[in-house]
Amino acid sequence: MKIKVFCSKTLFILLFLGYTSLSIAQAKNGIVGLVAEENNQPIEAATVTLLNPKDSTYVDYTITNNTGNFILEKAKKGNYILQISSMGFISYFKNVDYNTNLVDLKTITLKEDLFTLDGITLTAVVPIQIKQDTIAYNANSFKTNPDDNLEELLTKLPGLEIDADGNINAQGNEVAKIMVDGKEFFGGDPSIVLKNLSADAIAQIEIIDKKSDESELTGVDDGNKQMVINFTLKKTKKNNGFGKVSAGMGLDSKYFSNLNYNKFTSKTQFSVIGKLNNINVTGSNIQGFLKNANGITDDSDDEDDTNQKRKSLSGLLKTGVAGINIGHEFKERESLNIDFFYNLSDNQGTSISKRINFSNNSNFDYRTENTYSNSSNNYNLNFDYKNKANKNHSLLIKGQLIRDNLSYISNRDGLYFNDANELVTSNTLESHNQRDKNAGNININFYQRLAKVGRSFNAALKTSVNSSNRLNNQNTFITRKQNTTTPTTSAIDALRDENFNTITHNFNFKYTEPLGQNHYIKLETYLKNRTDKEKVHQSKTTTGTNITEELLAYKYKHIENSAQTRLAYSYSPEKLNTYIALEAQDVTRSFGVLQNTKLGKNDFYINPITTFVYKPKRGQKYRFNYRKFVRNPNSFQSSTVINDINPYNIRKGNPDLNAEKTNAYTLATVIHSFKSDLSFNSKFDYQTTKEAIIRSITIDDDYIKTISYQNNGQKDRFFSNISFGQKIKKLGFRYTLKNRNTFTSANSIVNLQTNKVKSTDYLFSLLLENNNKNTLDVKAGATYSVNNTTFSIENNLDRQYTKQQYFVMFDKDFNKRLNFNTQLDYIIYVDDKFSSNQKLPLWNATVSYAFSKNRSNLLKLVFIDLLDKNIDITRRSTVNYFEETESQSLGRYIILSFTHKLKGTKKKAKN
Repeated sequence: MKIKVFCSKTLFILLFLGYTSLSIAQAKNGIVGLVAEENNQPIEAATVTLLNPKDSTYVDYTITNNTGNFILEKAKKGNYILQISSMGFISYFKNVDYNTNLVDLKTITLKEDLFTLDGITLTAVVPIQIKQDTIAYNANSFKTNPDDNLEELLTKLPGLEIDADGNINAQGNEVAKIMVDGKEFFGGDPSIVLKNLSADAIAQIEIIDKKSDESELTGVDDGNKQMVINFTLKKTKKNNGFGKVSAGMGLDSKYFSNLNYNKFTSKTQFSVIGKLNNINVTGSNIQGFLKNANGITDDSDDEDDTNQKRKSLSGLLKTGVAGINIGHEFKERESLNIDFFYNLSDNQGTSISKRINFSNNSNFDYRTENTYSNSSNNYNLNFDYKNKANKNHSLLIKGQLIRDNLSYISNRDGLYFNDANELVTSNTLESHNQRDKNAGNININFYQRLAKVGRSFNAALKTSVNSSNRLNNQNTFITRKQNTTTPTTSAIDALRDENFNTITHNFNFKYTEPLGQNHYIKLETYLKNRTDKEKVHQSKTTTGTNITEELLAYKYKHIENSAQTRLAYSYSPEKLNTYIALEAQDVTRSFGVLQNTKLGKNDFYINPITTFVYKPKRGQKYRFNYRKFVRNPNSFQSSTVINDINPYNIRKGNPDLNAEKTNAYTLATVIHSFKSDLSFNSKFDYQTTKEAIIRSITIDDDYIKTISYQNNGQKDRFFSNISFGQKIKKLGFRYTLKNRNTFTSANSIVNLQTNKVKSTDYLFSLLLENNNKNTLDVKAGATYSVNNTTFSIENNLDRQYTKQQYFVMFDKDFNKRLNFNTQLDYIIYVDDKFSSNQKLPLWNATVSYAFSKNRSNLLKLVFIDLLDKNIDITRRSTVNYFEETESQSLGRYIILSFTHKLKGTKKKAKN
């Protein structure tokens, strides 16, 4: 079975779990000791730092183990200051003369700090402190450049990763929210926060394994934690405005500008941001300006098809961004946060695609040249009200309003070749789409703790409204040469006016009754109502040998109601969270064209749910989930009407579809040790679906494709993701190994014949980076990925394509004012179905100079794509074709920019 192949290919990474080291008691070199409280109780995770007595910069650090012992073995022999810190205790300092092989400091007693507040206070240069569910980093301990944002700062922290899409992973868990001084900033959107706050404004970074709102109120851990990052500002930045303004000009009329200004007080947050550029930088693009984090973007799954495609910014993109955020705390634990965000973009470019299509009748090739011009205006308003001032209840209200105005214009020339490579049909498609979208949602959560400890209830209401109007104007000119010496031509002019409205109401109620000794019974109810309305007016005129006119007008409605009642048992001792539930679900659907007889379905399901979370000690977590759930066909899959505005790609629904039933299993492991600096994360996910909703494709002799849907057979998906990292102090670098595998198996219907599609993806990567980044930051890495796709009806078209990626990055501070950064990526694409294999070198470099010691004015010279490889490559494998697309990219440019840091002034205190 394929799953066994995955396990064997990743076994070597699992062997790293057997990592062992010499115990402190056996140490023959270094500085050792034991840290304890005044009652002789050992202190775990105390930070032990060795400082240079000349300037108090740290030389080496470690943390104590579960018995309070530590060892420092990296430093050279000499005289140092030893600092020991732990949250809730007074810091300890001692001069250490390290001139022998082993210095044993015996037992060091820390005195309790009776005046320590609930907040976290870091002293001097302590790099890391750990307490309960919080890990705090001292920002001054990590090298950043003068104009770095928080994104660059996070990449320096051990155990944190930022992927190509801007998702943050901390110790194997995805970060759900980012806060500044404990308050949300621009709705907690990580992409906005990381791009628009300067790294040099931050004193510390807290990684918090935050309990759910229900757990915080009741004091009962339900295991539903989320990872949160909180940035604490430096004291010099509080009650004092700060920010920066940047602008640059370059060759070929390239430009960029950037502004952000912030003022935070103990009660109020105020921030404004602005961007305008034509160098393909967006407000949330993780590639960022002048930076490539760990190489170019990776491949990512497309859920609609069995394919992989690289997300990127192709073409020539102009972007403008403006935003304002206001947050105010009325009193302790009661606050309101409002932000408004505007984004405009104008994207133009060209692309060339080559596609190999197959069916059980004949195979053909399809090649296109496409020119496009897309523009959008987006307005986004968010608000968030929290009231946790009362210890017995809390109220959370969160809402959002969105408006989008989008315009898509494309001109595509398509050529169809038969299996003898003869041109048989060509078409030219001119398409203009205008779309206006309005959306809004509000989410209200109320939590109440009752008299008995552990007894509580939660009521939640969420309502969302979406309205979209789209005007699609298409003109298609067709030339057919098949089986005739005289080509025939025809033209189709189509205009389709669509209006979509969706209203969704969700109501949840949960009651918890304690049984004693950490045992609980939960009664949960989930009600959902979703109504989709569609109004269409379409006209088509076909000219050729005859002129025909068609008119289509209808109103369509799809209603789905779901009622889920769940009886659950929970057991939550200190290190274990167990949740076992049985759910009864009743689902009704009614749909059809208005004025016609409505169709309807009613189904009843029993869904088991199980979750186990085991945390044997700090830094270790094991999680197992099992759940059965059903997914009903959506509105367009079960539609009774046909969408044929594109004459070569017709879509129709199937009103006889049934819901598909999925059993999902997940096993996740997180091991992170600050003592040995070992990080191991793994996730195994398996889903098997019965009566799977699949695509049914028919292709006629004129290459007209019709897509519908059927319930057919079983769909299986197995996914594994393993990451292992370790710092080797003696060699001065850290390595990270990653392995990702995906196996999917599903049926499709091609020209009425069942086609079994199997796809396997493997990815292996290695990243090396130096430990001490105070003046020099070096990274190098390699990634190898391969896709294999097989088809039961076309074995000779089984496909394999690979991607190899190598990169090296060098960031050097020659002094406090002069910095040089360069990165070279080399990517190799190989495909056994296309002869145009590509080798793509990408080289960027920057030189920056600060005019003052405080680095408040910065001049930067930027070189992007020095080798001028203005190309972007995307590959896909779907149920009946392969495709390779080469798109125009920005290409080489040079920009000279200037950055000035903004500083506010504090109000003078009145005498």
